[in-house]
Amino acid sequence: MKNLLKSAALTAVASTMMMASSVAMAADQKIGTVNVQQVISQLPQMADIQQTITAEFKDQVDALKKLEGDIKYKMEKRQRDEAIMSKKEIEALEGEIIELRQNYAAQAQPLQQNLKRREQEEQQKIFQLVKKAVDAVASKEGYDLVIQQSAVAFSKPDLDISAKVVEQASKTQ
Repeated sequence: MKNLLKSAALTAVASTMMMASSVAMAADQKIGTVNVQQVISQLPQMADIQQTITAEFKDQVDALKKLEGDIKYKMEKRQRDEAIMSKKEIEALEGEIIELRQNYAAQAQPLQQNLKRREQEEQQKIFQLVKKAVDAVASKEGYDLVIQQSAVAFSKPDLDISAKVVEQASKTQ
């Protein structure tokens, strides 16, 4: 029984010493935080990407806007002139509206998917750029660990390297 108590006491002392040494090692590490979303929103490359995507899909978006205008015009015409239109004219106008709506839906969904796909492609490029910038700042300033700020419950403001990451990423094209 004495041996069991001695062994338990030694185990407790050893685990306490291990915990103390891991805390001491953690105290020697330089840790930083970065707010990736804030960094991305401040990058000048984001404006360039938005302009590129807008230009790339401009014709398709304009065609959809024209269709929207046509649908709106036909619906207003039906509402406005319904009292003076024959039943046959009303049915023809409703058929046109239905056809325009179907055409709109057929064009809008693929366009939306293509826009989303292109935005994701460009976001991946930006995330890679930010990752490289974080790595560069961490390496240059001797950080052992950089954590996404949203994953941390609390950190001192002086641990935030987001501004440095923005500066570094802005230099890169």
